[in-house]
Amino acid sequence: MLDSSSPPLVSVHFPKASGTSFRAALVAALGAAAVGFDYQDDPADPASPYRLIPAAFLARRPTTMGAFRAVHGHFPIAKYDLVEPAIRVVMLRDPVATMISIYCYWQHLASRGETGHALFEMFKRVQPGICELAASPLLRVLMSETYFGGVDMGRFDVIGDYADQAGYYRAVSTLFGVILRPAFTENTGADRVQRDRLLNDGKITAGLRDVLAQDIRFFERHVGRGIV
Repeated sequence: MLDSSSPPLVSVHFPKASGTSFRAALVAALGAAAVGFDYQDDPADPASPYRLIPAAFLARRPTTMGAFRAVHGHFPIAKYDLVEPAIRVVMLRDPVATMISIYCYWQHLASRGETGHALFEMFKRVQPGICELAASPLLRVLMSETYFGGVDMGRFDVIGDYADQAGYYRAVSTLFGVILRPAFTENTGADRVQRDRLLNDGKITAGLRDVLAQDIRFFERHVGRGIV
């Protein structure tokens, strides 16, 4: 049962780190009306207000979450800096696995004719290889700069690891005062087969480790905060 005296939850959905499942778990525990979905200011969107007019973005930050007990989405954590007190959480994923998952997912979306932000539209037009995509300015440092550049990661109460989702759910549940459970399992379709093939390709993973070296160091330095 929710401890209504607990501070609200600010949850950053880092790409391809089971954020959709966590969002569903929040809705299952709190009810849809109590969870705000914030996908309007994706740091990886080259045309987001956060990127184009940062001063205006920062000047318009909310000071309260209103009726929401939790907010979850693709947004810079600074967006909710003025909401105090709050519990701040994020689940991260090994950068090589993250990039492979993004690449396969974008290929899947492109094959269906989906549209998206400018970086995805570029992907559809250029059809880069995975290491070429990883080397693009926003994705090469997706974790260390695009999402968390200049951020004091000590502000996060919990920084989970995709490889230990049980520990993440346990830590957040304890802080938030509500039991959260994974709402569904990861997709096991054709894109999963492709991901596994790329993950087992030593040449590709070695190339990605080289391109993503800064993010790998960032991940290793910060992951596991607040996990007991």
